[in-house]
Amino acid sequence: MIPLLTALFLALPVQPDTGKIVLLSVSARAATADSVLVVRTAGLSHGELFTPAALRTGLEDAVRRVYGLGLFSQVNAETSRVADGVRVTFVVEEFPKLKSVAYEGFRRVRKKDLESKVKAKEGEILTDKKVFDWQQEILKLYKEKGFLLVKVEHEMTKPDSLGQVTLTYKIDEGDPVRIRSIEITGNDHFTDEQIEIKLTNRQKRWYRKANLKEDEFVKDLDRIVDFYKQRGFIDAKVIDYDMKFDRGWASITINISEGGKYYFGNVTIKGDSVMKQADLRKLVRYQAGEPYNTKLAQATLQDLFGIYSEEGYIYAQVAPVENIRSDTVDITYEITEGLPAKVRLVSVEGNEQTHDKVIRREISSLPGYTFRRSEIMRSQRDIFNLGFFDDVTLDYRRADTTGTIDLIYKVKEKSFFGTVGAGVTYSATEGVTGYVELQQPNLFGRGQRANIKVEKGGKVGNLALGFTEPWLFDRPISAGIDVSYLTSTYDYYDKRELGGGFSFSRPLPLDYTRGYLTLRVSDAYVPPSLIKSGYSPTGPFNIYQDTVHKTAFTPTVSFTRDSRDYIYNALSGSSTTYQLDLSVGDIRFHRHIFDMSQYFPLFWRFGLMARTRLGYITGFTSADTVPIYDRFTPGGTGLDGIRGYGERSIGPRDAGYVIGGKAEAIFSLEYKLRVSHQLSFLTFADAGNTWNSINQFSFSDMKRGAGVGVRLEIPMLGLIGFDFGYGFDRDNPGWEPHFQIGRTF
Repeated sequence: MIPLLTALFLALPVQPDTGKIVLLSVSARAATADSVLVVRTAGLSHGELFTPAALRTGLEDAVRRVYGLGLFSQVNAETSRVADGVRVTFVVEEFPKLKSVAYEGFRRVRKKDLESKVKAKEGEILTDKKVFDWQQEILKLYKEKGFLLVKVEHEMTKPDSLGQVTLTYKIDEGDPVRIRSIEITGNDHFTDEQIEIKLTNRQKRWYRKANLKEDEFVKDLDRIVDFYKQRGFIDAKVIDYDMKFDRGWASITINISEGGKYYFGNVTIKGDSVMKQADLRKLVRYQAGEPYNTKLAQATLQDLFGIYSEEGYIYAQVAPVENIRSDTVDITYEITEGLPAKVRLVSVEGNEQTHDKVIRREISSLPGYTFRRSEIMRSQRDIFNLGFFDDVTLDYRRADTTGTIDLIYKVKEKSFFGTVGAGVTYSATEGVTGYVELQQPNLFGRGQRANIKVEKGGKVGNLALGFTEPWLFDRPISAGIDVSYLTSTYDYYDKRELGGGFSFSRPLPLDYTRGYLTLRVSDAYVPPSLIKSGYSPTGPFNIYQDTVHKTAFTPTVSFTRDSRDYIYNALSGSSTTYQLDLSVGDIRFHRHIFDMSQYFPLFWRFGLMARTRLGYITGFTSADTVPIYDRFTPGGTGLDGIRGYGERSIGPRDAGYVIGGKAEAIFSLEYKLRVSHQLSFLTFADAGNTWNSINQFSFSDMKRGAGVGVRLEIPMLGLIGFDFGYGFDRDNPGWEPHFQIGRTF
């Protein structure tokens, strides 16, 4: 429907433009619209003089301006002649306002998918264009799903007292069009199957629905050409195609011309003075005599640009000039290097809560430095790994003709920093117990970390306080302090511990590496009343040895190299840690832990992670006894997790209870789909065990588990993980669910 725009010139004589007409008045008549808005938009004022022809033109322009407001379906200009003057009244008919959108006849798509395409809002002006555009979006949605025979009509109710209408789209889905066959002609060097495997639209098989996707079919024609160009046939093209429909089925014929096959020839590089010729030639991804491959040629060009941008020559130009002789393509890369770019200014945008300083201290590319691509990517990674932002992007602007540039780091802050929890529980033994817990990793936007946990009630009284300053005295040295009084619940006993300590860390010369020092004092014991009744140990290791207060001073030294792209949900990089704990006092031991995780990005958003964790603990002398609660007890999730088994359920036993081991080995493999930085799905396989002596270690004595899991980052709750693992070597093999909040390996 095309809206009607008219100007009615009543009593205006059609004669030569000899006299003048005065505009006596301008008014508007509308049902609900503001008449003053209409008159002002028309742009005509009483008292103006016009010739008859000029008045016609002026009214036509005024009608167009009023209609251009987008509020009216029809605009008329009515005139009445009075002596040598004329009165003008604009009569407008408003578009209705939208009350709601309804859908009828949809079965194969979800209503929320329709709503996401239409994106209608209650109360908005409902123009004919909007109705048409929404109809096209619905058609597009169905065609993407293979329903090419879909029909969509619309129906609108009469406006109510508020001028609102209900718009209903009536959908006749029809049947999806499926591909019965795809025949390719003109392909002498490759079979139909070799070409079709590269296409999105493929013919029907028992395991494939083969719905025809019209939008993807055009891209499939390009994929055929790319298939040939990656195999030496640079003149290949699709000549024509034919698509025949028969009762919901499509038979497709594609006619191609392969052309001749070409091969890579000589490579020449000209214009290089900054870079060594040998270094540039190492970036060439092909060799003379190989079939010409456009993908390899493009990758080589990108690598040449990359090496120059890494040295600051971001305005360098690399032009490949191809010379074809017979079936051979010689390529000359003509390089115009220019001058290296210098960083003039570095700015930060989008941070409403986090102070600029917190972000700037993570940036490696500073004003006055030569622009280097690796430093830019490193800065983005380090800012992102602060954990305060959903996204970190970079924009840059050329500052002047000398090649200096301004860098703009744009951050998108998370909706809420930290986690918070509170609750009340009741049990017959403990009575009413309440707790409050708060963790804030970006206190007051300064990047400082603080946590507090208070739990009180019945026999339980827990307290934990901690604070860390990541940049002490504006230097990359972190310092932290913590105090706690906690009751830790184990399978057959509870341990109470009063402790506190200081921690320090600083970067080391090796890239991505940091050293840590922790000094901690603790007093721990197991109250006899909190040992499970019926516990009757038979061996030398039993919990009754730990029912007296034991004070220990434990310095810990650790070294970590962490190059992961995102520490909370990594897909590339690695993390390696060595930790040494030395405990002196009533508790005497030295504990060594080596933990290494390597992440391998595969294709799209998939990746593979391999992890090894080794641990060993023993006393300084044969007389030193390691408490049961300090021994290794793998199982469940966390750092010592072996999924498919209960928490701390693996290891040597006495009287039916796990007493832990002194040597530990855990191996894990994860195959991950990272949908976003906040969501990922994974499959995993774990194997590990712990032994009383390192001499008992054996790969054949491993507890194996496998399963699936999900990781989700939720505001106010933090990182949530759920794994469902099958334990193969349990006494009764079966499934074990695991739920975790916070850090996961």
